[in-house]
Amino acid sequence: MSRDSEYRESDALFRQNIQDITRQLRERLARGDIVPVVSDSDDADMLQLMDTVHHLLAVMDQAIHDQQYLDTETGFANADYLEEQLDRRLRGADTPVLSLILLSIPNRTLIAETLDARETRQLRTALRERLQRTLATNELVASLPDGTLAFVVPMDSEPKLRLRAQHIMNALDDPFSLGERQVWLSAVASAARVRPEGPDTTHTLIQAARAALGESRSKGTGSFVLFEDTMRAQRHGRLDMEQTIRSALRRGWLETFLQPLVDLQHGQVTGFEVLSRIRHPERGLISPSVFVPVAERTGLIRPLSDQMMRQAVPLMQDARLQKHFGDDFTLSVNLSPTQLHDPNLADQILQILKTADADPRRLKIELTETAVMADPNVAIHLIHRLRKQGIAIALDDFGSGYSSLAYIRNLPLDQLKIDRSLVSGLDHDNEKRAILEMILTLCERLELDVVAEGIETEAELGCLLGMGAHYGQGFLFSRPQAVDDLLKAVPASGLLQSADAGEEVR
Repeated sequence: MSRDSEYRESDALFRQNIQDITRQLRERLARGDIVPVVSDSDDADMLQLMDTVHHLLAVMDQAIHDQQYLDTETGFANADYLEEQLDRRLRGADTPVLSLILLSIPNRTLIAETLDARETRQLRTALRERLQRTLATNELVASLPDGTLAFVVPMDSEPKLRLRAQHIMNALDDPFSLGERQVWLSAVASAARVRPEGPDTTHTLIQAARAALGESRSKGTGSFVLFEDTMRAQRHGRLDMEQTIRSALRRGWLETFLQPLVDLQHGQVTGFEVLSRIRHPERGLISPSVFVPVAERTGLIRPLSDQMMRQAVPLMQDARLQKHFGDDFTLSVNLSPTQLHDPNLADQILQILKTADADPRRLKIELTETAVMADPNVAIHLIHRLRKQGIAIALDDFGSGYSSLAYIRNLPLDQLKIDRSLVSGLDHDNEKRAILEMILTLCERLELDVVAEGIETEAELGCLLGMGAHYGQGFLFSRPQAVDDLLKAVPASGLLQSADAGEEVR
């Protein structure tokens, strides 16, 4: 065979191989898998070229895989890869011994806002390296879209999962050094197990772990919660209540109920606490103790509280209430702890008062002891703004938390509301009586009004009157009622036939 013929055959073979490579590359790009390219040539140059092409294709395959399955921000596998791996393991004939641990870093966003680009990269790299060192054989870590990290682990006993989650969280105990700075990351964790009775899917497993993670977050840093079936029902219940709240806001199901605040020494109604209800067309009245926690958890508390206040404040000008109880009665409205961080809250309250042409001095804002103690600086700033406009501030549920009487002296308050836990059974509990007497004495010196909440029996009322308590509220006088019912059931005065302890109460 002539050299020209050999050249033409080699060229034809080369072109054919290139065409095969191109065709197979296109197929592989479309499918995302690896298909070997086989050559019949024994030419050394051709084989070297083929090896190079195979290497390049392998690199391209890895790049395609990384693009599809890698979370470029964290460097971990992404949610698609996690779901693919879980699907593969759950499709087996036997139920696998498998659990999903979720790790959340609550302060990650706050810290990230203080870092520059270089420090952010350093932190991500250091975090990835630490967590990867915790991985055992057959374990996988992936990053979910919200930044939560998911660990697939081959175990399902609660003690082992608790220890495994703690080991993962312990990896964050030491500070991360970012040049001259050091940062600490907090962590909470949860887990969900593949149930022996099945069937479990990737979706239900991740959902279950997320439900448990929500419970873990509410318990605070370092907490771990293992998903239980009861959480599934609770989660569905919360979701249902969330939809009910949204419907109530949109369809006008929210109703304003009032509970009288009584001058115990004279038996007169001096004001009301606003305690709204949702009137569901099928379920009837829904108590705030049921829907408020869900509203706080879902972020609906702000629109809910805004609507409650917009409905309540105009009642100061209600002609029927003014005729029955006088034109100077007060309204007390509760604020949720989450509302304290709303920078527009004070302006919104003042605008509602202005729109209703209501006197700010007749409005009282009730803040819970827990909310004030959780962030005193934010609470005090809000209190000063509102009091400057004439709005009174009451500390609600005092005695249910951890604040001390000494601390109360430093708060700019107008009223202290004693939690019903200190009032209930007061007549046969010497310790409670001693505590209440001390509170009343201190508040008198501080010129703070005191309201005893939850008065339900004549014996409790008698003890309070004997101590010199001035104000109270509770079922003994009236349950929270709609305005029409309140006007029929509660007299403006004469609630007590006598101020003596033990006398009959209407």
